[in-house]
Amino acid sequence: MVVDTTTSSIIVSVLSPDASLSHDRIKLRLDEYRTLLASDLDTIELPNDSGKTVICRKEANEMEQFLDQAEALLRDIVRFRDTSAITLLHDLRNLAEVLDHLKLYDECSLTGNCALDLAEALVRRSLEFRTEQAETIALIAGLSVYQPRARVLFIQAVSLCEEVIATNALDTNKMSLLVVLRWASKVLNGDSICIQWLEDAVQIMTDLPLSIVPNELRSVIYYNYGLCLWKLGKYVRAVEVQHNGVHIYRELASVNPVRYTSDLVGALESLALSFYHLGQYDDADAVYKEALEHCRTVPARAAPQCSGQLARILYNYGNTLGALKQVPKALEMEKEALSLYRELAQTETKFTTWCCYACLRYARSCHLLEQHTEAVVAYQESIPLLRARVVLNSDKERYLVVALHNMARSLHALGQDTQADDAATEALQMNQQMVLNGCTNSPDFDSCFVCRRAKAS
Repeated sequence: MVVDTTTSSIIVSVLSPDASLSHDRIKLRLDEYRTLLASDLDTIELPNDSGKTVICRKEANEMEQFLDQAEALLRDIVRFRDTSAITLLHDLRNLAEVLDHLKLYDECSLTGNCALDLAEALVRRSLEFRTEQAETIALIAGLSVYQPRARVLFIQAVSLCEEVIATNALDTNKMSLLVVLRWASKVLNGDSICIQWLEDAVQIMTDLPLSIVPNELRSVIYYNYGLCLWKLGKYVRAVEVQHNGVHIYRELASVNPVRYTSDLVGALESLALSFYHLGQYDDADAVYKEALEHCRTVPARAAPQCSGQLARILYNYGNTLGALKQVPKALEMEKEALSLYRELAQTETKFTTWCCYACLRYARSCHLLEQHTEAVVAYQESIPLLRARVVLNSDKERYLVVALHNMARSLHALGQDTQADDAATEALQMNQQMVLNGCTNSPDFDSCFVCRRAKAS
């Protein structure tokens, strides 16, 4: 099918030189980014509609790939008169997605709107395009720039699919609904509306022949459903669902470890967290061991994407081992996690927060094992990071109180009384001269150097 006058006019109105989003404007932004990314600097500032984005060299290399994709898609779109309307629609959707990755949010929004308009025009021509419209709406709703509208758009997309199925319950139409629910559950995970949607998705997968639903789609839905249940505190049901996802990911990873090992590790991590919250620490221990085994034997080509996962699993595994009173082993995991986070934070600022909390966890275990010198070093590293976080979010002050409290105790144990008094004084002032409820000596507060001072005040 070739684009007719109606659908063609939508594209012309957006991509013409006189329009707010023209080919020349997008090309200019892409060229600007390519010039900036060619810099030899360790960090690069990219201008965007909300100010600027600072990225590291690793992120710059990834963005260059997105630039290549965007330029190729843009070339195809401006030649729309030689292509079909569906191909054009898919090109617009893909371009919006790439522009979102590039953080060119204004261009992404306008391109996404163009895709939405074209999908609606196609439905006005023929109702057979309603599933295409639903999938277009869902894909666009998943882009970060559409986050304020995401819930409304996903509800619209799901409703369209349900209307189609009510009219014609073909397996292909049910598959379209599954695809939409997959995107919706990823973006709105934790929203109460997702529970019903994902229950429906599981029922659809049960009703459809096993050969029709790809294992990848099946595993993602189970994963998202389990995560949604976990976020809502429904841990027993989450474990049941997560077991299904883990089983499928094991099969996928055995065939293609480079592609699916990271997904398997993520599914195992979610299952372990559910076991932890149920107090089933031995079960969580076994699952973490499997997750670590996969992380450590991951194929070289997939290793970069697993480094952050490995650090997070070591961190959370340490928590489980602490609950099992295996503090020396927990310390071993936490020390490795901290080392990884320190390395990751050198190139990606998003890991700075994780590094901060890994310091706190490691320092606490050092303190419990009376390795006070190591504990003080870790607390001294984490406290400046915590102070910066408290400025942005006062709710984080409790972590700073705990860090100062415990550091004061370790300093006191080392005989560094002046520094210990300073840390204790600040901790008590922030905690309104009260004993620390989370003190490791609780309820014997008299045996704690800091809490004893609180009781005496």
